[in-house]
Amino acid sequence: MPFDSLTYAWNHSELLRPALEGRFATDAHSGWSRLDTSFDTLAEAVRPLSGAIVCGIHCVTLGVCVPPADIAAAVSRDPFRLVGFAGIDPVAHDWSQQLAVARSFNLQGICVAPAAQGMHPSHPEAMKLWERCQAEGRPVISLPLGTSIGSAPIDFARPSAWDEPARQFPKLKIVIGGFGWPWTDECLAMLTRHPQLFTETSMLVARPWRLLPALADAQSLGVLEQILPGSGFPFHTPSAALQSILTVNRWANEAGPRLSPVSLRAITERNIFSTLGISPPLLALKEVTSPNLEQPL
Repeated sequence: MPFDSLTYAWNHSELLRPALEGRFATDAHSGWSRLDTSFDTLAEAVRPLSGAIVCGIHCVTLGVCVPPADIAAAVSRDPFRLVGFAGIDPVAHDWSQQLAVARSFNLQGICVAPAAQGMHPSHPEAMKLWERCQAEGRPVISLPLGTSIGSAPIDFARPSAWDEPARQFPKLKIVIGGFGWPWTDECLAMLTRHPQLFTETSMLVARPWRLLPALADAQSLGVLEQILPGSGFPFHTPSAALQSILTVNRWANEAGPRLSPVSLRAITERNIFSTLGISPPLLALKEVTSPNLEQPL
């Protein structure tokens, strides 16, 4: 069964306005405020999956926070499938306390949003956080938020901004969200440099004509196994995201690149928990003990 490495959920949409309204400002028909982002809706959306990660968000500069308690509440709706990651702001004075709270809720990784937080990944305080995460075996997801916010320093969202943390902390597993969009080539270059880096598909699943060349390049560079399935729910449903990956060859022209169905299914069924070195939820744990789960590439 498939997985999803990046979902969101929140019950108070007004708290997310600064971070999300820019992303939908040009589309009057899919405004973020009309999305159903409740914990119960997330639990329903992940029912076809073996497991998914639900991400918290904390951006002090924007006044945005989906706290660890809320992420734990979302996980409680389906502990058989869901694992929570805490939103941490590395430049907040209390990031160490934030991490302790995340630990108390059994959240297994952290999420940051460098552009939205106004934080370069090699900021001295951020480097202290990465050191702690490496020591505790906590993976880091760099959320694809902030590129549409005019006040956010967009260079902080570049995949290459993670080069120094990746070099300094070679055992720290980092997920560059959304295929590094709009720098997908740069993201792939980072994956070739650092085997502990990964990316996920949430920013490209709605544009499969962009997803296809990105996956083909990943295959040619030998980093396809570092690609994780991600929907970015509630912006896309897990089912729609998985279908986009599995049918991406529809966008190939006659002479263009294609990926084998085996390779595409391997992406959707890649066990995100074993890949990131964290404990799986109950349903995924059962699948880990079952033979022949994942097709070879």
